[in-house]
Amino acid sequence: MNAVTLLDVLLDAARRAPDQVVVHVRGDGGETPVTFRRLLEDSLRVAGGYRDAGVAPGTCVPVVADRGEDFQPLFWGALAAGLVPVPLAPDVRRVRPVWEHLGCPPVAVDEACADVAGRLPDGARVLRLEELRTSSAVGSPATAAPDDLAFLQFSSGSTGAPKGVELTHAAVLANLRQLTGAAALTDRDVVVSWMPYFHDMGLIGTHLAPLAARAKQVRIAPLSFAKNPRLWFEVAAAHRATLLSAANFALALTVRRVPEEAFAGLDLSTVRLILVGAEPISATVWRDFTARTRPSGLDPRAATPVYGLAEATLAVTFPPPGEVAVPVALERAALSRGRAVE
Repeated sequence: MNAVTLLDVLLDAARRAPDQVVVHVRGDGGETPVTFRRLLEDSLRVAGGYRDAGVAPGTCVPVVADRGEDFQPLFWGALAAGLVPVPLAPDVRRVRPVWEHLGCPPVAVDEACADVAGRLPDGARVLRLEELRTSSAVGSPATAAPDDLAFLQFSSGSTGAPKGVELTHAAVLANLRQLTGAAALTDRDVVVSWMPYFHDMGLIGTHLAPLAARAKQVRIAPLSFAKNPRLWFEVAAAHRATLLSAANFALALTVRRVPEEAFAGLDLSTVRLILVGAEPISATVWRDFTARTRPSGLDPRAATPVYGLAEATLAVTFPPPGEVAVPVALERAALSRGRAVE
């Protein structure tokens, strides 16, 4: 990866693999494929919309989108216009305090999140995707230096109030190189995910890293997965997925909601890696998930515990390739003093 800025990742992917796709899966199983070429073209039109709207370069712009196929051009368009996108959950309780903290900048939304924007105080400026897309594409995307801000990422709030983390282009690219190397991610991989883009594991782990590797991406809307977790595995089987990612609760939800006979009708033998992170991992849930999915041919060694945090861009620890996770019980008090005592 020879990128200097984050936008170079999309430019390079569209140039070297223009027909590779990001497939967006609806709750009813219908699919919308978007090629890398089309994503770039759409993003450059949105960038033109940001410029026509008079948003000054360097402005932090909250990006609130329910649909993945809408979030992506809003995000990449902001980068191409020289803005700093701020991905946020489509919940006014999360959007308003960040918006106020940033000095009440324009907020970019898709049609599904118009109600969120409508609940902001009077005078809030809202940039709607359908209007941004009507502009002409920018001929020359904004240029940035490696140490310039790429985007502002808010932590998940696992250990306290969410915190805004300033991520430079250099920091994001460094973590993408580490991620693709640790996961041995290539253009032959197929990444199937339901993780939200306002979360670091969703955006960086399941969109930016696969894009950097020019891998095929298949994305299910998070709410569709929550309503029907079986869809995740049906889509993975249909697309011959090689890499999945999840949090512990998703494995637990699978055990509760997807019967063993459903897996007997699926072939998940192509999955080589399931990255499990974002929250503490239960050894019991892990074992139950492995047993439940066994009829599908899913390799029990595929599930891999990983650790990361927004403050470090994303990835911090990955086990060596091929190493099988084994639970170890340690004394908490000794561990707090830096000693591992079983």
